[in-house]
Amino acid sequence: MKPTPGVLALLSTVNSSSSATAVSLVVSAIGGNTNEFGVRASFTVALSKNPEKTVYLCLESSDTAGGGTIIESAPVFSANTPCNKPYLEFSSTTGTVPQSVTIEGARGTVGVQTDTSYTISVSASTEDPSFKTLSTVTVGVTNKNIDIPGSYFVRVFIKNLNGNLILKNNGSETLNLSSSGYNNFATALTDLSAYSVSVLTQPSAQVCSVEGSPFGNLASAHVVVTFDCVGGFVFNGTLFSTPNPPTLNQSFASLVTLSGDGTSGSNNGIGATAHFNNPIAIATDGQNLFLADLMNNLVRKHNLGDNSVTTLAASPGPHGIATDGVNVYVTSYNNHIVNKINISTGTITLMAGSAGVSGDVDGGIGTSRLNTPTYLTTDGINLFVTDRANNKIKKIIIATGVTSSLSVTGMNNANGITTDGNDLYIANSGNHTILKYNLTSSLQSVVAGTGVSGNSDHSTGTFASLNSPYGLTMDGSFLYLLEGAGKSFRKMSLSAPYGITTIATPQSAGLLDGTIGTPGTSGFCNASNCDTSITTDGNFLFFSDRHNHSVRKILY
Repeated sequence: MKPTPGVLALLSTVNSSSSATAVSLVVSAIGGNTNEFGVRASFTVALSKNPEKTVYLCLESSDTAGGGTIIESAPVFSANTPCNKPYLEFSSTTGTVPQSVTIEGARGTVGVQTDTSYTISVSASTEDPSFKTLSTVTVGVTNKNIDIPGSYFVRVFIKNLNGNLILKNNGSETLNLSSSGYNNFATALTDLSAYSVSVLTQPSAQVCSVEGSPFGNLASAHVVVTFDCVGGFVFNGTLFSTPNPPTLNQSFASLVTLSGDGTSGSNNGIGATAHFNNPIAIATDGQNLFLADLMNNLVRKHNLGDNSVTTLAASPGPHGIATDGVNVYVTSYNNHIVNKINISTGTITLMAGSAGVSGDVDGGIGTSRLNTPTYLTTDGINLFVTDRANNKIKKIIIATGVTSSLSVTGMNNANGITTDGNDLYIANSGNHTILKYNLTSSLQSVVAGTGVSGNSDHSTGTFASLNSPYGLTMDGSFLYLLEGAGKSFRKMSLSAPYGITTIATPQSAGLLDGTIGTPGTSGFCNASNCDTSITTDGNFLFFSDRHNHSVRKILY
């Protein structure tokens, strides 16, 4: 029987009784090839009709040493009676339901520069007379060689994938993936060639982000780029559970403390037993809060389930923080850099700037220079950084590390920044305004604030007065801002004319839980300033109460 690679195999065997109904095995084309890295390929098998008695389909590889091995996991059973080899089982109700067979490539002979062809045979074992005389079907597979003198492959390792992910290398070659594990781009690159792997299409309801660096140059070896996938959607530098960000309940009622007790320190713990020292920025993946613990030179993780606080990584002068659920991105304001920290491993990767060297230079990693970067946000593809001393907004492409300057003008000591993927909103603190910048057209406008400090609300944003707007976050309908010198929570409608409303002012400075209002009975910030950050998980607002060394939450 000839192998049937790349085409539908539909073989029929008639029962020995002349009156019997013809039955067959239905075997699909194999999806791709295996290779010597262990990349897998699959095909499906079914019966043309449901049997009266159970049919076992026995599976066997013709070359497990130089070809591939059948993966013995559901629906494939491990070698046992009746086949004494891996097998599929079809009952009287599941005969026509296709079952998947997966083969994993074998390394073969190192240095031998040829592909290996082999077959997977499918044969029946059954007491059902209609299927007893089915002929064996063979499926042809090619195990691709990886030994190409002077050339190497860009490999990927995918974690926790649940759906379809499309990656691209160097902006052109694509790789379609539907399962976790190792795979590789099909084209081998000559030694010293550049590579840059990025996500072209995310899986539905997941975000896949690279661990470590996704770019570089081959160095006489194959390279592996690792991606981890988490459930959710990147919005506003945080991870939401829905693709369209919800609007928060607007019945804000009280303020509670989740961790910290008002005194500075660095110890981990639960609730009030944990301590911070000037936590100045906050972000969330929906399960945890991540904090830039400024004076401790640490990035901290606060678990929203039990309010436990742990240390994720050491980071000099952390000031701004954002996350895509796989990594957190942190500015080091006094070290003039932006780092990426993997949430699972704590591994730190430089994204922009040069440690300890200030400047204003666009370019790749090793070339770019920043000057006192404070806050940042992400849309999952780019980072947008408030480069405060340069009065610029910098864009960093996550896949390549290339930094460029956006054409935002008129900034004065800007701080908080957030995005919905279409527009940036910037807290232009020194001018007491909120700027809106369109990422497609590069058009910008002042949407709130008169340019003079004050604390008046208005249905038109540019008629309202602000006092050093500092931290920003947003949902589907409102921009939420925490004022520095103004020490107030405000909100701005995202629809023109961008009306401003005050949510809360402190009854007193200090750490005091209670109602919120104008004023309520709660206390937050200190007597002179509230220069800190705010975030939302789509359900609640959280803020890092910097001067009270604590994490706070607004309840309804």
